[in-house]
Amino acid sequence: MKQGWLLIVLILSCAPFAFGQGADDYRKVEVYGGFSQGRIESNINSLTFTDPGGHSQTYSDLCSSQTGEQLGLNSQQFFCRRRSFNGFDASVTYNLSRYIGIKGNLTGHFKTDRFVDVFTPPGVTQTEAITERLYNFLGGVQIKDNRNSRRLKPFGHVLAGLARYTATQQQTIDLFPDFNFVARDSETSLALKVGGGLDIRVSKRVDIRVFELDYNPMFAGDRPWKTVSGPFALSVTGKRANNFTFGVGIVIH
Repeated sequence: MKQGWLLIVLILSCAPFAFGQGADDYRKVEVYGGFSQGRIESNINSLTFTDPGGHSQTYSDLCSSQTGEQLGLNSQQFFCRRRSFNGFDASVTYNLSRYIGIKGNLTGHFKTDRFVDVFTPPGVTQTEAITERLYNFLGGVQIKDNRNSRRLKPFGHVLAGLARYTATQQQTIDLFPDFNFVARDSETSLALKVGGGLDIRVSKRVDIRVFELDYNPMFAGDRPWKTVSGPFALSVTGKRANNFTFGVGIVIH
């Protein structure tokens, strides 16, 4: 996440040197950087554990009460609840006209979670520690009235590209350490961003983005996880994750 903020600072600090007046009444280039919160849901549809003897257990309905009893009701939230991620949003837009621009967009969202379940009987405590990273690399079209004298600037955009998701999961079971494992998930998939927001001009070259709200789905596929340690081979089937993001920041043009 620190790398993301450094990227934003570098872009914003260099922006004034890159911009000219452009057309008569609008700027050709704008750069945005800011904070973003993502409401992210799991991209996993089913989960399969395979032990060293080749015996498999597949959880095809991850949000059922039966699965919750087996995996743990708290751990089940990883698969069944949309959770809050914090991160950054950065973009560069080249305005082809006063109203239409071509935008390149980079976002990063990050989450560290810990789920603890106690199974009684026999009094076993299971802990799932998970670290997640989600990056979007997108491009597309922005529509906004970029007239220099305009104070309120609502905008909309449609973007498409790739999402890169990674997660490291560590399971610890206190009474049965032979079942402990560390596994890594990674997936690159198609992603979209559809939404918009509102910029308010505060000076000749600076706007404040008071909000940006986007629908940001990613379309994950089936894949194996990489087992770092432990007895299990894990694999998952993917699904569309219906994510939403909200952001605020600064626009320089």
